Order: sequence, then structure tokens, then C-alpha cells
Amino acid sequence: MKSSNIGGQAVMEGIMMRHKDKYAIAVRRPDKEIELKVEDYKCTFGKAAFLKWPIIRGVVSFVDGLVVGTKCLMYSAEIAGDEEDEKEAAKNATLTEEELSAKKAKEAKQFQWLLYITVAISIVVSVAAFMLLPYALASLLLALSSLLRPWITSDTLMAFLEGVLRLAIFILYIKLVSNMEDIRRTFMYHGAEHKCINCVEHGLPLTVENVLASSRQHKRCGTSFLFLVMIVSIFLHFIFVLVPGYWVRLFGRLLMVPI
Repeated sequence: MKSSNIGGQAVMEGIMMRHKDKYAIAVRRPDKEIELKVEDYKCTFGKAAFLKWPIIRGVVSFVDGLVVGTKCLMYSAEIAGDEEDEKEAAKNATLTEEELSAKKAKEAKQFQWLLYITVAISIVVSVAAFMLLPYALASLLLALSSLLRPWITSDTLMAFLEGVLRLAIFILYIKLVSNMEDIRRTFMYHGAEHKCINCVEHGLPLTVENVLASSRQHKRCGTSFLFLVMIVSIFLHFIFVLVPGYWVRLFGRLLMVPI
């Protein structure tokens, strides 16, 4: 199977696919018709050469992916629930072309700000929940119990507990959100996205029949990659075993986020 270099993600009632400088979003409207939108892809941070340096390019790719992904999710949520209020439609009908254009420009600007705020909050919450919270909980558990100290150093146990808690929190999070109807349906579209990419990468025509027959598992799945990132972080955080001080170790985890 040859890689197509196509990436994508599930959105509300649809999927987004990206390749090089283009990305497309297909969303199922309430009337069951499919809305298709094709956009030019431009990196949020520009095209400066240093953005492709190791470590930096990973951070740029991560944040840029969040921006594009969140933008697509917000767009799909709007289309999937697009039932324009009658009062709003009547109000728009009374506006001149210039007034309607100015209103749309204002809404686009508000959307942009909402997008950046959403991404910023997502990053803060993710770091707090999956990086800092496990360390804080491990510290608390270790402070409440000294039963294992005769056999293992408290610092080593701390790093081990932190890793276990991080994986447990992530798995519990996925389990809880999957019980939400909208999220569960979005997970189904995640599988559909994998099927589409697998179909293309196996050299088959992109038809409904071929997509249905394709696997919903994909080796470049970003969600699966998160498990690898967490496992690597568990080993990396063992370097803090020899670092003295609770707050120094906590700050060290923030410094490790880009790596």
C-alpha cells in the first residue's frame, strides 16, 4: 500500500480531507443533502524556513492542525444544524447588499476570534488534564501512602504512577465522550475517513462500494499516535526523577510539551 499523503479528520456529520495546499469538507445537512466545500490550505504561521526545523515544525504542525481542525468542526456544526431562524431570515431580507456584506464581514471576524480563543483554551485544558493533573495526582497518592517505599524509591514510583494515571485519564476521557450521541456519531465518521484514505491508498476507485469494503483502521491515525506520544512522555519524564523540587518538576513538564 502506497502512502497518499492525505490527512483528515471527522467533523460533525461529515469528514475533512487535506492534501498539500487543498482541503475539502463534506457535511451532511439536515435535509440529508451533502454540502461540499473546498478551501486553499495556508499555514497559520506562514512559510518561514525556521518553521521547518526539528521540534519547531512539530509544534507548528500541532497548533496549525488544531486551528484548521477546529475551524472545520465549527463550520460543520453550523452546516449540520443549519436551520435558519425565520426572524433572522426576514431581517436579512430587509438589508441592502452593502449592509448584508458588512454583517457577514463582522460575523467572519467574530468567527476568527472565537476560533483562536477555542484553540487556546483547548491547548491549556489538554496540557492541564493530560500533563499536569497526572503529576499532581501521583504526588498526592504518594504523599498519602508510604507502603512501597522500602522496595522502591518514591521518585521512581512517582514517575511510574504519573504515567499510569496519564493513560488512565486519556482512556477514561475517550470512554466518557464516546457515550455522547453526537461524539459517538463523529467517531463513526472518523472510521469513514480512514476507509476513504485506505481505499485511495490501495489504488481503488473512490466509490461507495470500495470504501465500504476498506478497513476502518489506519496506520497514520492521529488518535492512535496520541498513545505513542503518551508512552514516550512516560519515559522522558523519568529524567525528572533526579530533579529536586515539586514546582521545578511541574514546570519541567511544561517545557517538555513541545518535545
